[in-house]
Amino acid sequence: MIRLGLRLALAGGRGSAIGVALAAFAVALGTAVLLFALSFLPALEDRTTRDAWRAPAPAADRAPADGSLLWAAIGDRYDGQPFARILVAPLSAPAPLPPGIPRLPRAGEAFVSPALARLIASVPPDQVGNRVGLVAGTIGDRALRSPDELVAVVGADESTLRSIGGSIVTEFPTGREPHELPPLAVLLVTLAVAGALAPVGVFVATATRLSATRREQRLAALRLVGATPVQAIRLATVEALLSTTLGAVGGVALFFLLRPLVAQIPLGQTTWWPDAILPPILPALALLAAVPVVGVAAATIGLRRLTVSPLGVQRRATPAAPRALRIVPLTVATGVLLFVLAAFRGEATSNPALLVVVGLAFAGVIGGIAYAGPWLTTLVGRILARLPRGGAATLLAARRLVDDPRGSFGAIAGVVMAVFVATAFLSFAGVARVQAGAGSSVETRPGRVVASLSQGAELPESLPARLAELPGVTGVLPVRGAQVPVDQSPIFAWVAPCAEVTTVLDLPGLDCAAGRILVRPGLGGLAAGSYTLVSDNLPSGASQAVTAPLVVRARDLGDGPASWTGGRLPDLIVDPALLPAAGRSLPVTMFYVATDGSIAAQERVRTAISAADPGAWVRTAAEQVTTNPLYDELGRVIVLGLLGTMALAGCSLAVAVTTSIADRRRQFALLRSAGMPASSLRRLVLLQAGAPLVGVATFSAALGVGITQAILRLANAQDVPAPDLSVAVVVVASIGVAMLVVLLALPLLERLTRPETLRTE
Repeated sequence: MIRLGLRLALAGGRGSAIGVALAAFAVALGTAVLLFALSFLPALEDRTTRDAWRAPAPAADRAPADGSLLWAAIGDRYDGQPFARILVAPLSAPAPLPPGIPRLPRAGEAFVSPALARLIASVPPDQVGNRVGLVAGTIGDRALRSPDELVAVVGADESTLRSIGGSIVTEFPTGREPHELPPLAVLLVTLAVAGALAPVGVFVATATRLSATRREQRLAALRLVGATPVQAIRLATVEALLSTTLGAVGGVALFFLLRPLVAQIPLGQTTWWPDAILPPILPALALLAAVPVVGVAAATIGLRRLTVSPLGVQRRATPAAPRALRIVPLTVATGVLLFVLAAFRGEATSNPALLVVVGLAFAGVIGGIAYAGPWLTTLVGRILARLPRGGAATLLAARRLVDDPRGSFGAIAGVVMAVFVATAFLSFAGVARVQAGAGSSVETRPGRVVASLSQGAELPESLPARLAELPGVTGVLPVRGAQVPVDQSPIFAWVAPCAEVTTVLDLPGLDCAAGRILVRPGLGGLAAGSYTLVSDNLPSGASQAVTAPLVVRARDLGDGPASWTGGRLPDLIVDPALLPAAGRSLPVTMFYVATDGSIAAQERVRTAISAADPGAWVRTAAEQVTTNPLYDELGRVIVLGLLGTMALAGCSLAVAVTTSIADRRRQFALLRSAGMPASSLRRLVLLQAGAPLVGVATFSAALGVGITQAILRLANAQDVPAPDLSVAVVVVASIGVAMLVVLLALPLLERLTRPETLRTE
């Protein structure tokens, strides 16, 4: 039986081999995607374990203990890429040792990650090397989250670390709990995963049904010569196992082939170790065993008519038309999804069981679209048949849609579900963009570098002059931040020359002639009188902040421009000339530096400030575009998932159209022999694919928009963006690309349907 099944599967020569290969490739692609899905959590746990040492618990006792060191983690960047600088200073021997390095670095030394070592060697030291000092060695892989991560363990003086608030550490942890995502992010991830994996499952099931028509005809012929229904099912099982087994093995090979590329997809602002992307053994084996089972089930379910009567297949008896009851599962899944979110608003994003229900319900909506698709296709066929002056191609296409709605919808099912997922993903990505937020207008001006200095930072007086002399720097604005207590409510002020604020921050609307104290519009006015400026910076070792008297006269007050909004702009800008000599010595709390916009100039500024104040928080304009990088990155990952889903749908359509033409070549050849021109055949194929595609895809897109809008509002997401033109663009583009795939298959139609091919039938 096995030998006969294999011979029947490959008896058609090259055409049969191509069919088996296409089915195996489709199964391999779906299997690889599912293996990557299984690998996500283990890879995330591996990353969490690797960087657990960077979150040590500070000692309860601030006094040095045996085996302790001072520690400070500085969040830094280079050209937008995260750069972790870990400053350490031993307090007593033997001091605890961070993993990945052979010894603690001495003051002025550093152990760096391999990626950082390559960066230091490739750029001048004033851009990055001066931030870490002399490189004494590299950090081992087990202490790094990814191969391209920038990390440095830098030796520092004890006094420096105490001035920037370093913590005493006695040991480094070897594990920690994963970072908890915000509730809305958890919901977006759950729905995105369900939306991405559901089409994959349908794709695998569809792939195993390729060449089903020819298989039914072969098995029906065997039934006519005496084969029993059980024997027919066994032969179909052998054929299905051939393609699915090859596909499962190929999926494993494809998984390892694509793993280095998938590892380059960033999450958490860093990539992955390829070796960490590995699914758990038992779930992976269960998945590989389930793929052939799904293939066999899909093949045997398709033989229901054959087991009853082989003549039903040979004569192509029209099955019962799909009924409107097929819409029930879609309605139930939608109702369950919305009910759970509405009834458990607070718990739906924190309770694992409810999250599973939400994910399954969302996947059920996608499956419901697939189940209702044949009924919707029948409606499209009936509408198409009623069109006036449709022609022979239109009537034949309508008849085919009504007679075989399941097969007709099966060819486009992947695209239809991808359109639903795409509209949902666009809504999720829109919410992620809104949640990411936008940086302030001041801080996001091109070429600007902003530095917030650490408490107690003692800067050299020559630092502003040194910054101004750096290549690419066009202006330097030292800001002395302070507060003015007014009626027990602080007013925030900058002590800085108005002309420099206007030039460096590019604020042409700021009129420095209006007064020497500019007041933000809408503040309510500042009365003349005596006030006290209280510095935002507490000097090292001081018990109280530096203060300065401020005498406000009516002629010194001026209103700022109406555009004075956003960012870190203060309530007041005070000219230093109004303060006494002692007041002008308020400590600098911020630097705004204007550059020519080049990466080299901005990194020189960052390096110079970090060298003067290791605890300074320095960021460039590009790094201030979003205020919440988690949602910004989540939006990018969702878009990547959308592209992957659309690519998978395109592969599904290409394979389905190709095999459909091959299966029906006899009917098409007979039509050509009867006088139908090739152009009409092409129009017939395009109509049969395009008409249900437009109708069902439009329904799917509208459903996707409606459901996701309801989900996000029930999940208490703020500022849910309304659907925009991007949804229409995606629907039109999806249909256009799908029809292009069908057009690319039309040359095969002309070759396979030449009348002379009938002599070999």
